[in-house]
Amino acid sequence: MNLINRKYKWDPSVRTRHLAVVIFLITLITGVLLSFNTARYLSGEIRARGELVETLLLDQLYWFSQQAINTRPIEVPEVAIGLDESVRSLIRASTNDKSDLAYCAIVSLNGQVIAQSDPRRLLTESGKVRPYDDLLRARWFHQLWQLYHDDLIFEISIPIRLSGHPFARVVAGIPGERIRNHLSPTLKLSLIFSLIVILLGVLTALTSSNLVLWPLREVMESIEQLEAESAVSQAESRPENLDLQSMTQRLRELGRRFAGNRTEVEAIRDQLQQVVGSLSERVLLLDRELRVIMASPEAERLLGKGRIAIRGHLLTEVLHGSHPLRTMAIRAFRSGRSMQEVMTIAGSGTGSLKSAPQTVVASLQLFEDRGQPAGALLTLRDYETLQRLENQIDFATKLAALNRITAGVAHEVKNPLHAMVLHLELLKAKIEAGLDPNTHIDTLTSEVNRLKRVVQTFLDFTRPVDLNLDEIDINILLHEVVTLSADARAQGVDFVEDYGPGPLMIKADHDLLKQALLNIVINGCQVMPDGGKLTLETARENGHILIAITDQGPGIKAEVRDKIFNLYYTTKPTGSGIGLAQAFRAVQLHNGRITVQSEPGRGASFEIILPVVASS
Repeated sequence: MNLINRKYKWDPSVRTRHLAVVIFLITLITGVLLSFNTARYLSGEIRARGELVETLLLDQLYWFSQQAINTRPIEVPEVAIGLDESVRSLIRASTNDKSDLAYCAIVSLNGQVIAQSDPRRLLTESGKVRPYDDLLRARWFHQLWQLYHDDLIFEISIPIRLSGHPFARVVAGIPGERIRNHLSPTLKLSLIFSLIVILLGVLTALTSSNLVLWPLREVMESIEQLEAESAVSQAESRPENLDLQSMTQRLRELGRRFAGNRTEVEAIRDQLQQVVGSLSERVLLLDRELRVIMASPEAERLLGKGRIAIRGHLLTEVLHGSHPLRTMAIRAFRSGRSMQEVMTIAGSGTGSLKSAPQTVVASLQLFEDRGQPAGALLTLRDYETLQRLENQIDFATKLAALNRITAGVAHEVKNPLHAMVLHLELLKAKIEAGLDPNTHIDTLTSEVNRLKRVVQTFLDFTRPVDLNLDEIDINILLHEVVTLSADARAQGVDFVEDYGPGPLMIKADHDLLKQALLNIVINGCQVMPDGGKLTLETARENGHILIAITDQGPGIKAEVRDKIFNLYYTTKPTGSGIGLAQAFRAVQLHNGRITVQSEPGRGASFEIILPVVASS
């Protein structure tokens, strides 16, 4: 019996529990909010309905009753009220088909009806009449029960006083059906909205359960993979549900199986060593103590050490005290930063067998554990090979930059050619008709000259430029550019020169770079026709000189930002589209980079990066 109970015992998975809890919470919260909203709405609607009847009807009847008593002082008050036509008309009007009242009457304190309108004879059915105040004071679920379960009449009563003492009362009966008709649309809408919220909550729970349990599922898959790779007996029972307890049990079992299995770890380590041994790269793997864990044959050959002399030994012991690799590794681990340096490693061997020194690029990439160096990968690459690769990349970059500059040439050539073809056809037609062809001849001449200028400009950009390189201070060069742009001060442009501590020396063609900077400055002045601030800044950073020229113009739209350095591209009505292209070409010829940062309405900033002179 116990075995059967264990076999059929419900053991929900984590996903089922998660869904059950989330759906329960959503349903509970939605139910509480629905109850609160229903209670508040019922109380407010019932109170408002009663106040409306009291204000619009009963108060008027009370006032007309007082008037009837005052106008007939010799009559008995009950008779005076019963004979008053205004009172009787108002009572009759209050129970018409469009009214919410089932009956309306003025009743004396002893129960005698003075005046009434009771089409359905409900006034005397005491079993169906309930005080309206009882409905108002009841709890919301009792209110719903009375309104929707029992066909009741709820009576509102106001006393009529004579000489300060009540002698009669005005009563009005409101059918529960009428109150129910007013409440039902809103209550149905609230219920539908609550059901939609619960449905959305269930869908959200289904979706979130997959997201929440995704890491757990990945862990379980990893555990199953480890079990498949380990010696887990197939006969052992495994829990079918995705449960934390079952996962803990399986992890504990795997932990016991792998606890003392150092043989497999060593085997894997040997396999990794074989992989490293087959690499043609010069690679060293270090631990947190600078101990060499693995080394490729090429690295051993470069350092002149064998596998036995390197593996398992400290790098500081393998290399002598002044070795550049030893010095760089110590500095990198002490500073906690990865490093890359160019260094010359002395040749290995002795006598005639000693190899020549080699210049390499040493890159040490640190691995961190909790913010502390846990090891490093040391890579040694041949400097000359990298230089050739960088030259090829540099050439490709320059070629791409030239293609970018001249991207608009085809368009500029196409326009005059199309015009020339058109006017040649027109010229032919006029000659055949014996008309004057001079107009078309003049147009053809103009288009030929325009095409000549386009081709000449293109040749100027593509022709190799002989740079007259000199060491110049970029701060002085920028100040000269500002001096040449002094005319812009007349239109309200204020030059702000914020130069870094100098001298900031670069190797450049003075005239070519000066013209490039002048083009950018002039462009910044032209976009501020009403004046503004043009800021020129310089700085030194990571072996480069940074130049920033920032204006306060309208900015550059994102869709045209990549086109502004194209030859012939311009957004100005009178622009040539050459100035910024020349600046881009000049910076590129100096092995520099130029970029633009801009947001519409916030101006533009042209940033130029140039290599610094090595001696500075």
